[in-house]
Amino acid sequence: MAEPLRDLPRTFRIYTILEVLAYLAVAGWAIGQIHPNVVAILVLIFAATGLIKPVTSPLGGIIDPNIGLIIIATLLWPPEDVLFGVGVGSFIGLILFRKNELWRAATNGAGWGLPAAAAAFVAHKVLPSTSPGLVWLAVAGVLAVATYRVINTGIFAIFRSLRFNRPVLPGWLQNIADNWTSQLLSAPLAIVLAAIAERTRGLESKFALTAAYMIALPIARQEYGYYIRSQQMLAEIVEAMVRALEGMHPTAREHGDRVSSLATEAGRRLGMSDRPLLALRLASRLHDVGLLAGPEGPGAEEHHSAVGSRVLGRFPDPLIAEYVRAHHERWDGKGVPDGKRGTAIPLGARILAAAEIYDSAIAGLPPYDAALSRQAAASYLISLAGTVLDPKVVMALLRVVAEQQDKLGAVG
Repeated sequence: MAEPLRDLPRTFRIYTILEVLAYLAVAGWAIGQIHPNVVAILVLIFAATGLIKPVTSPLGGIIDPNIGLIIIATLLWPPEDVLFGVGVGSFIGLILFRKNELWRAATNGAGWGLPAAAAAFVAHKVLPSTSPGLVWLAVAGVLAVATYRVINTGIFAIFRSLRFNRPVLPGWLQNIADNWTSQLLSAPLAIVLAAIAERTRGLESKFALTAAYMIALPIARQEYGYYIRSQQMLAEIVEAMVRALEGMHPTAREHGDRVSSLATEAGRRLGMSDRPLLALRLASRLHDVGLLAGPEGPGAEEHHSAVGSRVLGRFPDPLIAEYVRAHHERWDGKGVPDGKRGTAIPLGARILAAAEIYDSAIAGLPPYDAALSRQAAASYLISLAGTVLDPKVVMALLRVVAEQQDKLGAVG
């Protein structure tokens, strides 16, 4: 869906323009040092990456599996050529093949081109001037990955903060930490191809070996695709369980969806990475699944949170069961089923607990006899901070609630 830049928040528009201007300023400084033939080939190669469809993340946004291609470019070509090749080539590819808006293509081109040039600069500072061996290329490759990710994730953490109102530092640290294994595993092929290119020493072979990495991009995309499909299958299982729960408790679906939305956004604000966030989203939808075992009361052998965790223990990600089991624990240690206290309670469970209490209060669900106003529910949540709930989680959740209300007010 197209989003004209003029319709987006003013601070976001300013940041987008400044990012592109920063790229153009660096490009203007470097233009006298580029090799036109190298830049032309790199532009063609990186424009062609637009043909590889990105993978949609289960938590929103997209994943472009192009880091390996960027790394081989940083090892083989000077920073100035990489700056133009990655930035301009990606811009052209996004415009031609993905039909991106001009501003989106420009900000992505700048957001990939600047860190790629910095990674190339670091790599070439490490590499010997003549005949770098495989060991030196490996060291340079790892440093290039680290440099690229730190700068690239920083640029896009600010982007997401201004666009979606998320905190910058937790988002930046989360993105740096996520997927390190897959990012580093993308480097070996680039390093081997760079080693072969350095032995042959011809420009044509360097061009050919850089382009050869394009063959690996669909494979990388496929690996991401397998992961996404596995998450989709898990979501289908969750949906079946929600339907069963809805048969016993008609409000279960809407309650679970609202709790999931609140908890996931609060988790983002508290710096949770993608895997725990996804587990939290699913655990929030299924937090009452233990009620399927039958009515709960003083004579019940187990609390429904413990029953639910056993039901969910067969899921591939154990965090889902862990969050469900612990979401009735209390910050002061007087909760169930294990009497955990403070930070011994998993963060996802602490967030789920606060989100469930808030939504139950405003919806008038048990144990509340009548629905509370949003203001009264917020005051009630604050009164529980430090005893039942983690104070830090309460504050994060209430910020999410306030911003959602502001958006509804703006729309109204």
